Amino acid sequence: MWYDAPGNNTDVVIGTKVVITRNIKGFPFVTKMTDSDKENVLGMVRQAGSQIGLDFVRTDELDDVARADIFNKGLVATSVVNGEDKYGILISKKEGVGVIVNSIDHISIVSLVPGDDVLLAYKRAEELAVHFEKNMDIAFSDKYGFLSPRISTVGTGVRVSVCVAIPGIEKTTGALPILTKRIEKYDWAMNAIANVDGSMRETSHYTINSVTTLGITEQELIDGANRLVADIIKLERSCRKNICAKKKVIVEDQFYRAYATLKYLRRADFSDAMTMIAWLRLGQDYIKHDDIDITWEKINKLTNMVRKNYDDYSRDRKVINNRPTQRAELIRSIMKGDIA
Repeated sequence: MWYDAPGNNTDVVIGTKVVITRNIKGFPFVTKMTDSDKENVLGMVRQAGSQIGLDFVRTDELDDVARADIFNKGLVATSVVNGEDKYGILISKKEGVGVIVNSIDHISIVSLVPGDDVLLAYKRAEELAVHFEKNMDIAFSDKYGFLSPRISTVGTGVRVSVCVAIPGIEKTTGALPILTKRIEKYDWAMNAIANVDGSMRETSHYTINSVTTLGITEQELIDGANRLVADIIKLERSCRKNICAKKKVIVEDQFYRAYATLKYLRRADFSDAMTMIAWLRLGQDYIKHDDIDITWEKINKLTNMVRKNYDDYSRDRKVINNRPTQRAELIRSIMKGDIA
């Protein structure tokens, strides 16, 4: 998976996603398209993608194994792989890069990288965007930029989302409101990662999302993202260091409790699992633990495989009902090193 590759600052930034949307001139936006329109767009995008080696699949032809594989890569939402509508997905040979066809926009290019390399994620998505722009007539306005059915993506059509783990900030009195205000000043938004049932609970994991695409250049967006992420990393590391210095015994106790529980648990709710992973993340660089086998690679694998797993949303109710047990089995396997 894309998140197994080395990344920058993965102690704080789990991954970065860039999405570039484009719509084809001469076709209505997706909500107004006929079945014939959708088939034509699928054909056009598929043909253009085949020129650069992108593999094409239709969501209405996928079995559950294929749905799980695509969803777990992080390329699509459950509404795409489990929806009734006929979407197309183009998958690149590069891990973490794909294209969704006929979702909200005609073309949604997704690029995922581990850590905080916004520029790399953008370049991989832009390479595909340029290819599609050369091969079809893209809806564009000299005044507004690239057109979209959503005002939030008119302009550059580029959105950036950064997934961060900030247990230090969350556990430091007053730090989270300060961070929230700072994010708002950048004209970004912060959202807690929701439980699989849609409920919210503090688990120290958040997504930081760009908001503006109109009246801003791609370079300005990337520069702003880099400054904001650098601020978050600096604040989080400072908070972790301070907590581990002032409350060493408490953090050490919670760190070892989390490690032992994750290694031997038999049932695991989503929120509880993410909270325990956050304790490992908080103490990893500041608690001496030569007697146990825990690495940043293992912590990041736990984070990625627990926070986004198709079995949490499967259409098979039996799978969902058994999910706490299955999640525990997955966690134990990662902790033991059985999943490379």
